[in-house]
Amino acid sequence: MTTVADLVQGIGTGGVVGLYFSAHWCPPCRAFTPELAEFYKKFRETDAGRKMDIVFVSSDKDEDSFKEYLNEMPWKAMVYADRDRKAKLSKKFKVQGIPTLVFIEAETGKLVTAKGREGVGSDPSGKEFPWHPKPFSEIIRGELLRGEDTVQSDEALSGKVKGFYFSAHWCPPCRSFTPELAKTYEKVKAAGKNFEIVFVSSDRSDDTFKNYYKTMPWLSVPYGDARIEHLSSYFEVEGIPMLVLVDENNDVITANGRSILEKDKEGERYPWIPAAVEEIGMDNASNLNESACLFLFTNGNTTMQESALDLLRDVATAYKAEQKASLESDNELPPLFFCYEGGSAESVEIAISLRAFVKVEDEEPCLVLFDIPEERKYTLSGKDINKDAIQKLVEQFKTGTLEFEQLDM
Repeated sequence: MTTVADLVQGIGTGGVVGLYFSAHWCPPCRAFTPELAEFYKKFRETDAGRKMDIVFVSSDKDEDSFKEYLNEMPWKAMVYADRDRKAKLSKKFKVQGIPTLVFIEAETGKLVTAKGREGVGSDPSGKEFPWHPKPFSEIIRGELLRGEDTVQSDEALSGKVKGFYFSAHWCPPCRSFTPELAKTYEKVKAAGKNFEIVFVSSDRSDDTFKNYYKTMPWLSVPYGDARIEHLSSYFEVEGIPMLVLVDENNDVITANGRSILEKDKEGERYPWIPAAVEEIGMDNASNLNESACLFLFTNGNTTMQESALDLLRDVATAYKAEQKASLESDNELPPLFFCYEGGSAESVEIAISLRAFVKVEDEEPCLVLFDIPEERKYTLSGKDINKDAIQKLVEQFKTGTLEFEQLDM
């Protein structure tokens, strides 16, 4: 048994390490482990395979279960007792379920792919290992439909804000959303905006696809095209309807385009770039579970609601810019979502539930930096809320010196 650092040191130049997040209590894990073991044994016999190794990162509930499960594996494992390291790795690589197989560069620790499990399944010989993700421009390249005509993707999409609409006629919510989306699309186009939508179908037959596509005024990936699966994987689509908005540089603006456009039927917020500070609502509430969050509970205090943006905007803008720049460095900052309780019924309802969840007992306005994945929180009472205090709090979070308390889940 070893730590990840020990394993990385033994791989050598150009090596790749697989982090296998798994547990014996998980049926899909027990099904995948023998498949991965077979791949590992065969691939390690090749020249490329000798520069690859795997380390088991356990989610087992006790050390005895961990040891029993490890006996089924031909690779090494991170020390079970190092739960803090396991939690940090899970957070760093955004592990939201198991089994997950992440490959990283041995020398730098940089992510190669988070889709190692898919790679083993689709390429069991390792011919394309280590399964570097294809750039978006390569995934989408090819012919698209424009009504009954065809057009090359580069010509149709280059330099534009794009919406990739994952939908199907058999899906009732899709059939409800499609005509509303079409109205917004036409308004945005009529306003002269450089915008396009591409339909990515989950229909079950070509005829159904054709009939459904006739109701749409935008582009489409042809039915049955291999790019449908690649796009679904690239954008991690788990349900439909789903509208992913992408900017001119092919960077994702948001995967929650449906909720955003349902609130902006006129397209006035085009290109829908998230603000540095947002009022909490159904269109952004999923962010609360995915990263640390700095949340201003206003508790109906209109003065605090009106000053929320002024209080948070500068520090939020600076932090987000610094966090984005850090993605290219060895000292990547964790994402931090800045939001507040507004005056809308939707915002208040979410804030009430959240206040109970993070166990904020103070009925006055307060600022809470909570981290659901890490199960921790820090509370700043209303009388202490000012720009300097917020700046200090964020700096301590950034440097890892903020003294959190346990968030009881």
